[in-house]
Parts: sequence; structure tokens; C-alpha cells
Amino acid sequence: MESYFISVGYGNVVSAGRITSIGIPDSSPVKRDMAALRSAGRLVDYTKGRKTRALIYFDDGTAAASALLPETLATRFVGRAGKSGI
Repeated sequence: MESYFISVGYGNVVSAGRITSIGIPDSSPVKRDMAALRSAGRLVDYTKGRKTRALIYFDDGTAAASALLPETLATRFVGRAGKSGI
């Protein structure tokens, strides 16, 4: 399987093959999850000080905060996967 990266904003990229889900931080469960991940040192903040609009979960239990909307990230993910035939 070919590995590729997607942009999560402000020059940051993540491995698309490691993403398990993308959550909206407006919901209470995701807010609690963000707080727990941050306190455990398992959250990477890619927002550059802007509002967190998406929380990207990875297969190893870590997560990344992004200032991009989940729909934007999903479009990038699906668009790239369609080009590689995955």
C-alpha cells in the first residue's frame, strides 16, 4: 500500500494511513478527550493559536488538533485516495 500525507494546515502534514477518525471539538465527548490527551502529552496542536475545528485521531492513540474543518480534511483525504486508486 502506498503511503501519503495530507495537509492539516499551516504547513503541517500527517500520514493519511494512520488516521482512524476525525472529530468535531464542539461535542462534549471530544472536548473531554482533548483535555485527557493534552494532559497525557498525546495531543499535537497544529492550529497555530487559532480555534480548533477538528481533532484527528491516529491508530497509536495520539491525536492532532487542526484549525481546518473536518469536511475539508475529509475531502483532502478522499481526494488523494481516489488519485492513488486506494
